[in-house]
Parts: sequence; C-alpha cells; structure tokens
Amino acid sequence: MYTDISEAMVGLSVWKKNRRTSIKPLSKNIAYKPTFDTDYYRESALYRFIELVESSIHLYRANHLIGAIVLARAAQESFAVLWYINTKLGTFVRTKDLAQFRKVMSRLTLGWSNDVEFPEKINVFDCIDSVDKSLEGKFRKHYEMLCEYAHPNYSGTFGAYGSPNEETLEVTLGEYPRQNNLKKLIETTLIICLSLLETVQDEYEEVINSALDICHELHKNGTLEEQL
Repeated sequence: MYTDISEAMVGLSVWKKNRRTSIKPLSKNIAYKPTFDTDYYRESALYRFIELVESSIHLYRANHLIGAIVLARAAQESFAVLWYINTKLGTFVRTKDLAQFRKVMSRLTLGWSNDVEFPEKINVFDCIDSVDKSLEGKFRKHYEMLCEYAHPNYSGTFGAYGSPNEETLEVTLGEYPRQNNLKKLIETTLIICLSLLETVQDEYEEVINSALDICHELHKNGTLEEQL
C-alpha cells in the first residue's frame, strides 16, 4: 500500500509507461479470439483509469476539489472494471462456460442502456461489488461516500462550498470550509486504487493465460465455435 499521494503517482507513472499501444492476436487461430477480445477491451479500461487518475490529481492540485472527487469516483469505477474482468476470467477457467463469459464481455465492450440494438450494459455496482467481496464491504462504502459528493446532494453543494455564521446569519460561499476533508478523500481514493492495481495486473497475466489454455482445450474438443 502506498503511504501518500506522491508515492502513488510515481507508481502510476510506471504503469502509464508500460501501457500497450497495440493489441494483436497471438495467432489467427480461432482459439485466440476470446482472450484477444478481452485483452483489447481490458487495456482500454486501463487507459481510462490512468487518464481519470491523472485528471483527478490535476484538479486536486489546482484546488478544484469537487471536480477532483468526481473524477476520483470515475477512476474507482474503472479500477473496479479491471477487477471484475479478472473475476469473470477466473469463473470461465473454473466452469469452461465460454458462452457465458462471452456474454459478459459483450455487455462490457458494447453495453448500452435501453437500446435494443446493443447488449444491456453491466451495472457499475456489479463491478464495485466484485471488489467489495474481497475487501469486506469497505470498497463499496467508500464509493457510496464519493457518490454523495459527485451528486448535487448536501455534500456536493452547500456542504462543500457553504460556511454559515449562526450569529450574523450570513452564509459565506466560494471556498472549501472542509478543504482538508475533501483532500483526504481524494487522496485516499487514488491511493487505494493505485495500491491495488499491481495485484490486479499480476492476477490478470495469470488468469488470461489460463483462459487461453481453456480455449485451446475447447477448440481441441470441437466445442469452441458453438460457444462463440
């Protein structure tokens, strides 16, 4: 676990440097298609995560704290997608149910809300909860707290900008009277996600290779194409 936001951002710079700019199937063999489709979507989600973290920290340093929280929340969602993919790959490796795995990945890759031409999207809470199962409820609780700031509720409006004076009945606006709390929330969100990223990346390398082995097995048995 990173100890502070500066250390976490140094870690992010390493992941940013190691991003892939091209995803190619290892072979034209059809057995590679399921993991190839997963890989390019998954790398896209990593790109999104990195951009959102960098954007959040940019606003944080400019003292635009509500904007930074909104982006930190989006980064947490994107991190959860990376975790969710790992869990679904793991399920596929155990069950060898390629059709179900392909359905999940189709909903992630092409998902849309209320449009019959596209598969129904995966609810972000499904991804959040996939992380939450390993973190004893803490991950979703933290996300829900960010939601209070991301929406124009008390925390994201008057609670963020307003400072009442009970004696004069004056309300001062325009600054962050709870600035330290807001900054701590942003820092904690980004530190948690970036600290867990290495574990998620390592697990992905292992599980995607295991999934590829299963695809080869299904292809050898003649049951791959019927599940695509």
